[in-house]
Amino acid sequence: MSQWEAILKLTGVFQEQALAVYSQEIVPVEVRQYLAQWIESQDWKLAARDLSLATVLFQNLFENLDTHYSRFTETHEVVQAYSIRNFKLIVQSQYQENPQLLAELIRALLQKEKQILMESQDTQSQSGQQVQLPMETGQQNNIEQRVNEAKERVTSLHKEVKFLEDQQETFDFRYKTCQVQITAHPQDPGLRKKYSELQQQLNELDKKRREVIDLVKQLLGLCETLLGFLQQEISNWFERQRLLCIGADTDTSLKHLEIWVTKTEEVFFHLRRILGNLGELSNQVTYEGDPLKIDPPNLQKRLLEMLHCLLQRSFVVCKQPIMTFPCKRPLVLKTSTQFSVGVRFLVNSKELRNNNMKISYSIDKDPPDIKGYRRFNLLGPQDKTLEYVQGEGLAVEYKHLNLKEQRAGGGGKGSKGSSDGSLSVMEELHIITLKTEFKYEGVKLDLEATTLPFVVISNIIQFARAWASVLWFNLLSSNPKDVTFFSKPPAASWNLIADALSWQFSFCTKRGLNEDQLKMLGKKLCGAVPNEHSVVMWSKFSKESMPKVSFTFWEWFDAILTLVKAHLEKIWSDGYVMGFVSRSTEDALLKTMKQGTFLLRFSESLRDGGITCSWVDHQLDGTYLIRSVEPYTKKELGNIPLIEIIRNYQLLAEENIPENPLKYLYPNIPKDDAFGKYYEESCEATMEYQKYMKRRLIMVSERNVDDSQSSMASGTPQYFSEDHEMLPHDLTEYSQTDSNLDDVIDRMTMDNVFINPGTDPMLSNLSTIPNEVSLETSIDYRVPENFDLF
Repeated sequence: MSQWEAILKLTGVFQEQALAVYSQEIVPVEVRQYLAQWIESQDWKLAARDLSLATVLFQNLFENLDTHYSRFTETHEVVQAYSIRNFKLIVQSQYQENPQLLAELIRALLQKEKQILMESQDTQSQSGQQVQLPMETGQQNNIEQRVNEAKERVTSLHKEVKFLEDQQETFDFRYKTCQVQITAHPQDPGLRKKYSELQQQLNELDKKRREVIDLVKQLLGLCETLLGFLQQEISNWFERQRLLCIGADTDTSLKHLEIWVTKTEEVFFHLRRILGNLGELSNQVTYEGDPLKIDPPNLQKRLLEMLHCLLQRSFVVCKQPIMTFPCKRPLVLKTSTQFSVGVRFLVNSKELRNNNMKISYSIDKDPPDIKGYRRFNLLGPQDKTLEYVQGEGLAVEYKHLNLKEQRAGGGGKGSKGSSDGSLSVMEELHIITLKTEFKYEGVKLDLEATTLPFVVISNIIQFARAWASVLWFNLLSSNPKDVTFFSKPPAASWNLIADALSWQFSFCTKRGLNEDQLKMLGKKLCGAVPNEHSVVMWSKFSKESMPKVSFTFWEWFDAILTLVKAHLEKIWSDGYVMGFVSRSTEDALLKTMKQGTFLLRFSESLRDGGITCSWVDHQLDGTYLIRSVEPYTKKELGNIPLIEIIRNYQLLAEENIPENPLKYLYPNIPKDDAFGKYYEESCEATMEYQKYMKRRLIMVSERNVDDSQSSMASGTPQYFSEDHEMLPHDLTEYSQTDSNLDDVIDRMTMDNVFINPGTDPMLSNLSTIPNEVSLETSIDYRVPENFDLF
């Protein structure tokens, strides 16, 4: 069943939610209906990142629309034809220049549909009903078909065995009756005929036994294939979980797997009971060459091995170790800080819900022989039992675990490298093992599940580097239990790293990285524009400082990610921050734009992350300047939002005439059109402040006298680098009743008021007020230190 067919089967509030998805007419519901199969068969997620694929899908979409339009026109279905034509015109006008955006919108619609179906399943499962969700892959369809076929076959086999039991009882009765008659009347001439009939019945019984054994063998063959599919699907789920841990947008729901595993387990136990019954039949009636004496023991052994394998793979860590505070990234744990981990048993049959399967845990069960490898005590509650949790199956979660290092010898090794053969703290991996015992219908088995390797830190400032290790391991390790991975870490292809870097942003915000942004990052890691053969070394990624700075690529990248999440999330998600763009690219983009066109890019020289505005300033002689302001860091952005800086930013010329040089966001969006919707939010945030003081904080830069007079010949830009020529900025304040600083200066001059720059560093930019202003009065505009502006 396709996803759209499942949507159409919804009722009530879930149907309303599904229809509401299409209320904005990104894709009309009629188009979704007509192109359902084609839409669901395309890789929209990849197309959203790959321009060439997005372009191909865009053209294929048009071809499909044309086909349906022609069909509706020929059959005089005017309404349907109009809907198709109108949608085609809208798509052509809005997305032809950006097919990737259309791909992203369609991907989001499909994801919303899937979420509604999942919620519907949760609700119906709570009421004891079943809902069929659409399969996503061919393998999942194969599993679904084989599970259903296995259940049908084992039910049919059960009936055949029941018939065999009846047939054997009839034969047994007649045989025993004949034996009595022989004892009573040994010379009875009719006995020969009865013997002949008994032999015929025995032959039929033997034939039926062999048929049943053949059916068992066929069913076991189907079960082996099914087990192979389930093992692969569980392995795929583990891989998706690993990628989810490092930010990938992937589905790690266990609902389908739990249903399949539970049904398969029921088939296995049912078949095991059938084989037991066949053994009992052989004990009641047997003969030379009896197939029930030869085959069932071997079939039982074969089935038990399959059952053990299924049960062992069905005990999984569903929630990887994660600290509840202060970070939401998993697999980095701080000593003496609580964290949680969850385990789940995918066999969720009603008979097992009260089976009292107790869970125990340990850390580093098989520690590696590595010099300096740290040992930890894992502290927390013990003896928890698997419990049925609505919507989560048989599961248990430990929410209050913590680690304490076992101190020995000369203390810890700190974060030094591995020149002595040891690993640094940020490269040292640890594993938690969770165990339980399964007992049911004579089957007894120890089950074990392990977490993904995690890094243990002692100070939160180590978190970023530890996360880089988690990222690298889960991208590249072929063995999820390899705690010695960083003894010789492999290189990564640039394509893998590009995906991972984009995931970091899409996980924290609503927007990942585009091709241009990734190209800039790729040049930093690969030394040139990366291609499909480019590779990145672990040391280059997280251990060695980048050229001309004293910090690594990852430290810089992660600091920018933190800055975006804390201060720039909305404008980043809306696509207004170009961010990762080199100075040369910045110059090429801005030089042909109209006066005052600006863009926002991240600083390349600050360890803790910064963002700067760069704009084009065309000169009278035909040359141009690319001007930039010193990067704003978390310190400045904590005082005033970037949108307010852009809104009120002032550049002072030598005459103290203020102006806002930021006019158009690249390529040609008026500043207020781009950021106007955020102004109201910032005004609401300062409403309480305005009740007491009608002041506004703004950022101001002073333009050097030479700036307006110096330019390079032949249109060559004069570029202000971050290191020493970038325009400095200063934080100051002015009365909100005044429209700009020019009004402030004029009014103060008329009132004989002099603002003493020495009273507050924030006002030092106004020190160039004309000397003729009176020095008789001094006003201190400083904001009280304990006053919270926002």
